[in-house]
Amino acid sequence: MKSEDRHLSRLATGGLLSVIGSGVSAVAGIALVATVTNGVSRELAGTLFATTSLWVIICAVTQLGTEVGLVRWLPTLLATGRRAEIPRVLCIALGPVLLASCVAAVALYLGAEVAAGYLVGDEQQADGALMLRCLAAFIPVYALHHSLLAATRGMGTMRTTVLVDLVGRSIAQPVAVLVIGLQGGAAALVLSWLAPFVVAAAATGFALRRQVIRALSGRVDLEPAEAPSLAGHSRGLGRDFWRFTGPRGVATLSQAALRRSDIVLIAALLSPADAAVYTAATRFMVLGQMAILAIQQTLGPQLSKLFAQQDTRTAESVFRAATAWTMLLTWPLYLVCAAAAPLILSLFGEGYDVEAGQRVMVILAGAMLIATASGSVDTVLLMAGRSWLSLLDNLGALVLNVGLNLVLIRPVGIEGAAISWAAAIAARNIVTVLQVRAMLGLSSGGSAARWVAVSAVACFGIPGLALRLAGASQPLLIGVEALVCAPAYLALVWWRRDTLHLPLLGRTLLTRLGRSKHSRPKVATH
Repeated sequence: MKSEDRHLSRLATGGLLSVIGSGVSAVAGIALVATVTNGVSRELAGTLFATTSLWVIICAVTQLGTEVGLVRWLPTLLATGRRAEIPRVLCIALGPVLLASCVAAVALYLGAEVAAGYLVGDEQQADGALMLRCLAAFIPVYALHHSLLAATRGMGTMRTTVLVDLVGRSIAQPVAVLVIGLQGGAAALVLSWLAPFVVAAAATGFALRRQVIRALSGRVDLEPAEAPSLAGHSRGLGRDFWRFTGPRGVATLSQAALRRSDIVLIAALLSPADAAVYTAATRFMVLGQMAILAIQQTLGPQLSKLFAQQDTRTAESVFRAATAWTMLLTWPLYLVCAAAAPLILSLFGEGYDVEAGQRVMVILAGAMLIATASGSVDTVLLMAGRSWLSLLDNLGALVLNVGLNLVLIRPVGIEGAAISWAAAIAARNIVTVLQVRAMLGLSSGGSAARWVAVSAVACFGIPGLALRLAGASQPLLIGVEALVCAPAYLALVWWRRDTLHLPLLGRTLLTRLGRSKHSRPKVATH
């Protein structure tokens, strides 16, 4: 098998596993929000969403960019024959994360009362402060869990991320909230939301330990042609690691804030109840975002190896295929969600502003079409070593988002937050596309991506818009999309199956299934 097909096969195998897990996680996330919005008051639901959003942003700070640093460095060490340095890199990465997360936990616990007052107002301050204190205790758990997950991906497998986090932890959260959280007050609600992270972190640490032992003993799936040996070990490994990863820590904060700051600002500038409405209206994005993240998590280690080997031609082919496969999954989803917004919002219970929620969904669906068509351009920049450029791009998007939020939220409402987020998403992706093309000579476009875009708009976008304008009922719209539009879309996709690398995808999956049933993995010998 030639190099390009081999890397596409790896992307297909890891990507499919991630997409399945991400689908489970996205559905579980929607179930979690629906459980909360249907089970408690809008004010308490909004307080939970606002405090956990702030918590996620703080946790992103404490990870210090190690998620991307480990995904870039560990595959490089494996591909260049320097596996003995893996434990050292893990210590270099995880030590500062543990220290930073403990400091943040103490700071949040001590400042919970003041922060809650600004975040959710006087009426919900007591519940908000209680939730923030509970959340503070779990900051080290969350930070280490996600850094360890990144390390398992860097070691060459998506299984831990999928089974432990995307499936196990994601399903456990709504179950815990339903069984325990809804039976008590604010503390029970947030602790039931947090508890699955403890189990997930322990399982992830155990899985990583096994991977490291296998790598150090030589039992790791590497091809000799792709693992040139390096004489000796590099000096200043810690300095080199943090030179790349440090800027990424700020960029990770920017990305987390870009995803969550609107919920925090809505709670502070409007009310926790409005934050609950906005959270419910934006949950559909999780479905597409999880698919995008699944492809990114598999794409990152592949690109890291290819850039280490200076194989930019194969890197571009893999990048383009990843973009087309992502669009294949997400464009129909976003177009259908925009058309069926009223039906989707009905899942989150009564008392929510459906009209405003619909407008939020349409605005953000348009932004996500642009984002997915751009491809995982930020991942390309990072795996090529341009972490400073990624930092500037993400900071610029965050400044744009927060600035527009401060201007638009009060006069426009939650639609203003949607406009701000959409503008930031579009600006960041367009700028990064131009940078990747100019500096690396890589393009996410191509005939495959164009065909997917045209097919999705023709089969889902235009019919959905026509049915909405004609006043069709939501059940009729969903029925037409499922029974008429979906088969037409699949037919168009299959017509250009070679362009989309679908035969290769099918062969890869069948081969993988056959190996898992009839053979044991090969052990590399040296």
